[in-house]
Amino acid sequence: MSVETPNNMSLDKVEVGVLDDLLKRVGDIDHAYRSLAEKMGQLYMKADEAGLSEVTSLLDKPMRNASDNHQSFVALLDEVRTQRRQHE
Repeated sequence: MSVETPNNMSLDKVEVGVLDDLLKRVGDIDHAYRSLAEKMGQLYMKADEAGLSEVTSLLDKPMRNASDNHQSFVALLDEVRTQRRQHE
């Protein structure tokens, strides 16, 4: 699976304050996805332990989607961090 990196973004002309705000907001989303993944993993394990294969099957796609979305936000976060460091 490949994650598209936003390397064609024009963040080099964005003000530092805007970059800082973007970092905070994307960082918050990153944290929320990590929390979501942890909770989904716990739910998946509990359903698996209980032998609820239909529940684990239903969770497979949302877990993959959440993972893909999280990787996209991580790529965005990395790009914004890189641009922010270049402004220092």
